[in-house]
Amino acid sequence: MNERGEVINLDQINLLGQCGDGFPHLQHFGQPCPYPKPPEGRRRCVGLDLARIRVMNPDVADVRVALIRQWELIADAIELIELSEASRCTGWTNREVLAHLYVQPHLVARFLRSESADAAVLGITENLSGTRSFSEMIDASAREGASMNKVELRGPLDAVRRLVLVADLDATITTLQGSISVSDYLVTRCVEAVVHGSDLVPSVSPDPSAQAITSKALLETLSASAPELVAEAAALPVERWIDLATGRSRAMGRLADVLPVMV
Repeated sequence: MNERGEVINLDQINLLGQCGDGFPHLQHFGQPCPYPKPPEGRRRCVGLDLARIRVMNPDVADVRVALIRQWELIADAIELIELSEASRCTGWTNREVLAHLYVQPHLVARFLRSESADAAVLGITENLSGTRSFSEMIDASAREGASMNKVELRGPLDAVRRLVLVADLDATITTLQGSISVSDYLVTRCVEAVVHGSDLVPSVSPDPSAQAITSKALLETLSASAPELVAEAAALPVERWIDLATGRSRAMGRLADVLPVMV
């Protein structure tokens, strides 16, 4: 629902251009955004107030919008974060976590430009479970970025926003791990943004749609190795499940043998 009380159907939203301050407009139900420039004090056009586009069901949530909104929340929180404080991610301060997040919009932009009609080799499960093999490279990259103080997310986010929002979800792209559909890849970026947003101290409360997408993706990854435990995992509170699935908390009972599914 937008500020005029209209219910926003994500399937009927597309980018229209830019408002007076250079932010993207949206077109709602075939009608141009009614705001020529953002109201005083807003960072972006009211027509792109992603905080008001909330779809709790991950089956119908637009992953493009959810990812951008999650990045927005992190970008807005950075000024409140003490960079040298230890994060929830073992061995990293807040600075390393943010340096890792800083790279994500750059990588998304790079990979989206590799779009093709080829068949995807990887899915969500293969991508998420495959992050272990890149752990040393990821750690080195985060530490290098932190040493260069590359922690500000606003610039990279603004640069990639339009590209993400108009991305063809059915297309295939080539990533460091291999070819994957745009839809599946953006789901994995939601997982990264939600998990690492929670790694920050203080943590960034996740966008509900991005959190739901993250929970579902991790359940899907669990189903590949332990389908008999999916129902048990799905019954957990979402925040608890995400923490267990990513090794932020230690699982008990039968889940202890199969978690985490990604680190």
